[in-house]
Amino acid sequence: MNSNRSRKWFVIVFVVALSTLAFSALDSRGDDAKSDEWKAPARAARKKNPIPADDKSSAAGRDVYVKQCLSCHGETGKGDGTAAKDLDPKPKDLSSPDVQSQSDGTLFWKITTGKKPMPTFEKLTSEDDRWNVVNYIRTLAPTPAKAPASQPAQ
Repeated sequence: MNSNRSRKWFVIVFVVALSTLAFSALDSRGDDAKSDEWKAPARAARKKNPIPADDKSSAAGRDVYVKQCLSCHGETGKGDGTAAKDLDPKPKDLSSPDVQSQSDGTLFWKITTGKKPMPTFEKLTSEDDRWNVVNYIRTLAPTPAKAPASQPAQ
């Protein structure tokens, strides 16, 4: 009988420990889900863009962007498209330093996988189209202000 009692206690302790681990894992995942941070896995972030960032690629990326992204991210990528007002969270400003500093692989992964309310584009667009969109997003970065021309000495 003592053996049965020991087994019951072992099972109870095991179930409680397992439940505690499961709930703490869910809780930490919930914190990440609530967080505004959206990180690509390291392997995805390191992925290199196989398509040269030239005018042809940017134009092709713009075509896809207009069809798939403009309604939320807006004409200039500011996150102010006509559908943006109804979204929570609001779309990111693609011209911001925060977005522009992300690797091509990170942007590609985010476009591919999506995160609510942004859909996944893995099956909606081809891999090349998604890389072209990454190249187009790079054109949304503000151009640095030019330094004023120096005055000739008199």
